[in-house]
Amino acid sequence: MRSREFRRFWLSNTLWWHGLWAEQIVFGWLALELTDTPWKVAMLGFFRTIPLLLGVFTSVISDRFPRRKLLIALQLLAMSGIAALLLLHLNGLLGYWHLAAVSLLNGCIFAVDWPTRRAIYPDIVGDSSVIDAMLLENVGLGCAWCLGSLAGGAVVGSLGAAGALVLLIAIGCGSTIMLWRMTTRSQAPDHPMGWRNASRRLTDGLRYVRGKPRIVGVLILTVIMNGWVFPVHSLMPVFARDVLGTGATGLGVLAGGYGVGLLLGLNLVRWGRRYFSNSIVLVVGCLLISGAIAVFCFSSMYAVSLALIVVAGLGHGGFGVMQSGIVLSETSDEMRGRAMATVVFSIGCGPLGYLQISAMVAYFGAPISMGVMATVAFLCVLTVAVLLPGFARRGS
Repeated sequence: MRSREFRRFWLSNTLWWHGLWAEQIVFGWLALELTDTPWKVAMLGFFRTIPLLLGVFTSVISDRFPRRKLLIALQLLAMSGIAALLLLHLNGLLGYWHLAAVSLLNGCIFAVDWPTRRAIYPDIVGDSSVIDAMLLENVGLGCAWCLGSLAGGAVVGSLGAAGALVLLIAIGCGSTIMLWRMTTRSQAPDHPMGWRNASRRLTDGLRYVRGKPRIVGVLILTVIMNGWVFPVHSLMPVFARDVLGTGATGLGVLAGGYGVGLLLGLNLVRWGRRYFSNSIVLVVGCLLISGAIAVFCFSSMYAVSLALIVVAGLGHGGFGVMQSGIVLSETSDEMRGRAMATVVFSIGCGPLGYLQISAMVAYFGAPISMGVMATVAFLCVLTVAVLLPGFARRGS
């Protein structure tokens, strides 16, 4: 935090996270009001994550341009999409498919934006401080998950869609200003020239990652969590209204509880690193998230559900820090962007989970569908921890 460059970047990322979680609350609630159809609410998560299936190609873009300038351009594009929704709403033309289209656009932006932000950190703080930087990054994420969700729920509940969309634009402007004030010239050591060279770089990146068992473990756990657990966040409006009997503000409090748990979980991560490997911290985090979500799905009491969401947030502290921290600390400068692109690709398996949960909700309802998926995820995480050599245990 003594570095002015780091402080500006951290503030930009924190505002960016606030906008992300406020957007999910706002879009989900608007979709529920427009359609009154749970599976369409879940499909917004599909549109948001389907671009991540091409995440392995993001390094072709992120390694080609100066990272700070690329982030500024992406943020301006994202704000343009929100501004278009605001204009449609003010003219009485806003529909579900407009929300879906902007969700798809923002998913494309996220696929490039997220790994680019992560790749800047080692250039600012040095390789030896990457895990510490990820801890502080997740402090901002925890605050955003709490305050961004609360703000999104409160504003859409009191001021309606117009006020909520203006809030999203304002948050984006603040994040962009912080990026504009930075001076870093962070960029990949070399960048792809032409499709043939780009394809070779991608192949080299996948081969490089395959020889790193800890990164392989991160990728597998990322697939499990994004495919079978995290889709529950898209169904929070359904749980809040139809299961727990609360409104938009109650939805914001419920989602914000996850952020409170994440902030508390970062202290556990800091303590756990003294006694356990980074991989063990990651595994424990995944187990806490999936186990708490599995129980949450069968709770009909608001207070109990909120407590379980906080416990799931505790686990996300370990997952959020180590998912990026392990990859960044295990890779060289040259391969950093390509390694992070494989993480985005793993996150991109999430759309399959959103499709599955959308289909299951239509037949079995939200609680049973998500409870079964979270339970399966819990068992799969245990299997990876026990059977993958060189990840959570020693092996050749």
